[in-house]
Amino acid sequence: MSQDDDHYLKRELYELIRKNPAIFDFLQAGSLDGVWYWDLESIDNEWMSPRFWELMGYDPAEKKHLASEWQDLIHQDDLKLTLENFKLHCENPDHPYDQLVRYRHKDGSTVWVRCRGLAIRDDTGKPIRLLGAHNDFTAFKTTEQELISRNKELRELAYYDHLTSVYNRHFFQLQFELQTRIALRHKSPLSILIIDVDHFKKINDQFGHLIGDEVLKAVASIVHEAARDSDILARYGGDEFVLLLSNTDEAGSITAAERMRGAIERNPMGNYSVTASVGIATLSFQSASEEKVSDLCAALFAYADKALYFAKGNGRNQIYHFSAVNNET
Repeated sequence: MSQDDDHYLKRELYELIRKNPAIFDFLQAGSLDGVWYWDLESIDNEWMSPRFWELMGYDPAEKKHLASEWQDLIHQDDLKLTLENFKLHCENPDHPYDQLVRYRHKDGSTVWVRCRGLAIRDDTGKPIRLLGAHNDFTAFKTTEQELISRNKELRELAYYDHLTSVYNRHFFQLQFELQTRIALRHKSPLSILIIDVDHFKKINDQFGHLIGDEVLKAVASIVHEAARDSDILARYGGDEFVLLLSNTDEAGSITAAERMRGAIERNPMGNYSVTASVGIATLSFQSASEEKVSDLCAALFAYADKALYFAKGNGRNQIYHFSAVNNET
């Protein structure tokens, strides 16, 4: 016997509860949101304390002490869970009858309730009653759902460009290093495209920044539609976009870049035509090590940027791969 089992205050409290029903009423009203007692030998009969019905928005006088009363209000998916736990708890006392379930409030809203129970057994071990308690978890679940929603908003702010709805520079950098590590481990090709809107400053100067914003959104949408699901598109800054192509070699990256350039050129944007220049670089495994991924990413981006500079310097609305730039310079 533990010290707790033999403590005089515990014995005194139990005796007070036995002699004075007001003590039990105080405990259940102060720490619980309803107590229930279920006759398992007459399964329809279940006493529910008034607090539970008040929690559901009902006058307790409206409700009968029948199991069907609460079973009509509980979410049907959660009813299946409670009945399964009830069955398992009756078969095995060590299996807890303890679950968080949803009830339909009288006004149609959802009430989240933690429902716990303990089988009372006869001398043979057969369950004959089920004693239970309810706790209102609605405020907790509401706060939890608000936090989930807020965290989603924060993730979107952290990873997405608010204007174009594609990924932002921060997220791209994280994915760039991750995809580079994967490419190195599997010895698979990886290419990067830098896409720059031609003469974007003139568009802003001639038509205004609102039109300029519309152009950026349109370009992002066009490139996104032309890209594969596995490609990672981000707005890197200003009128510059980056596209990361996993498992794509030099030839594949040139084909993809030309597809992007052509798609932008073929899509009219109001009273003005828009074109783009594209610089490309492909990961080389020569002297590349996973320990220097950040340096490798920086070098690969610099190569693509140099190819973009070459494309813009040679007339714009064209693509250049860094390997071709090297051959020409």
